[in-house]
Amino acid sequence: MAHFAYVVNGTVEKVHVVVNAVITDEDGVEQEELGKAFLSELHGYAPNSLIQCSYNGNFRGLYPSMNWTYDEANDVFVAPVEEQPSEA
Repeated sequence: MAHFAYVVNGTVEKVHVVVNAVITDEDGVEQEELGKAFLSELHGYAPNSLIQCSYNGNFRGLYPSMNWTYDEANDVFVAPVEEQPSEA
């Protein structure tokens, strides 16, 4: 499964799950752009408002939830301050 955050003004509004077949090209390679195109057509989103994220945290930092922010400069998702672990 592939996961895509729908980001508006830097804030995650929703996270969508897409089956791998949707994002796999004819050579068997996963392509983020295919997932963006699929969700854009399905929901009417602008393709640049969709950011692929990793459920396992393999890329773009942690797996986001609603109200997280996307830090474009560092290409990571950031939890709201109230959800961040406190330093002991």
